[in-house]
Amino acid sequence: MTRVYLHVGAPKTGTTYLQEVLFRNRGRLAEHGLLYPGDSSTAHYSAVLDLRGLSFGGYDDPDADGAWEALARAARGWRGDAVLISHELLAGADEETITTALSSLGDHEVHVVVTVRDLGRQVPAVWQEMVKNRQTVDYPTYLKHLTRARRRGRPAKVFWRQQDVVAVLEHWSAFVPAHRMHLITVPPAGSSPTLLWERLCQVVGIAPDGYDTVVPRTNASLGMAEAELVRRINLTLEDRLPWPEFASTVKFWFAEQLLSSRRESTRTQVPDRLRPWFDDAAATMVAGIRSHGYDVVGDLADLRPVYGPPGAADAPDPSEVVDAAAYALAELLAERALERPVGAARVVQDFSARWRGARRRRLLRLLPEPAKRRLRGTGRR
Repeated sequence: MTRVYLHVGAPKTGTTYLQEVLFRNRGRLAEHGLLYPGDSSTAHYSAVLDLRGLSFGGYDDPDADGAWEALARAARGWRGDAVLISHELLAGADEETITTALSSLGDHEVHVVVTVRDLGRQVPAVWQEMVKNRQTVDYPTYLKHLTRARRRGRPAKVFWRQQDVVAVLEHWSAFVPAHRMHLITVPPAGSSPTLLWERLCQVVGIAPDGYDTVVPRTNASLGMAEAELVRRINLTLEDRLPWPEFASTVKFWFAEQLLSSRRESTRTQVPDRLRPWFDDAAATMVAGIRSHGYDVVGDLADLRPVYGPPGAADAPDPSEVVDAAAYALAELLAERALERPVGAARVVQDFSARWRGARRRRLLRLLPEPAKRRLRGTGRR
């Protein structure tokens, strides 16, 4: 019987890296019996939007219509050993969605895979990702909501619905037998860059060697000041940019390309005062995993929270935000100048058709002599 592995997240646990490796190697994977369905790198994202009836940023993706059934149909028709479907938005699926997903896969044997990373790295990473996705909650407020006994507020509910791995596993195990529930721990910093891939291969039953696992850096992290700058831009922009334009301009270009290249500011961390709380939350999580006897690939010690050096604050120094803004403006101005060089004579040329008489003469007096000669020569043509 063909096995279907549903990799349901969690977000910010190396999912984008794994999905990129799977997509670029899908031909070779198929030769070895594993189908990674879809003809585009966003096929699984569109399919899960369709399955869950979600829009993103208030935008209904037209590619989502019928996308889940297309993926499920490919899975049902596969006669190899296994199929892998991967997207982190599956972590928050409700009972109706899970039932629909499982029934659409026919008689295949379904397994659920959850990747999980320590809370010390997850909390800052998820907040930054929310900000890049147009959210406006500041980091101190976010932390306050996360650590309340009652999880109030949308940011806290979204975080724990996806990152409380025990709850995610219990939710899915109501529909999938516990022995088909697999948890993969994300290796700590400094580990082999392919170790997460190797752990996934162990779960789905393929040898990890011989695949292209070098992928461009994606979902680049920001410093605390840069993330705060993006948050303030979100507040100022409000809803002026529809989601596709916001995603391409603010998220992918401004934040993940321009700002992520700046390394001078302090990294976002769990502040010192909250570290005991997250240590206890992680210990409770590990105990819950052990008590259920799920298949664990990796080491549960990987879930012990990793923090930065002591002295971490929960908000950036205002001067660092100003420095980040100055850096961004300088880069934007330099890029603008390189894309469209504009000299003094060009400026006058652009407006000279509209400016006549004394105004034009006054403007000419402000220019250096070479620019005046160029402009006069242009005007005589």
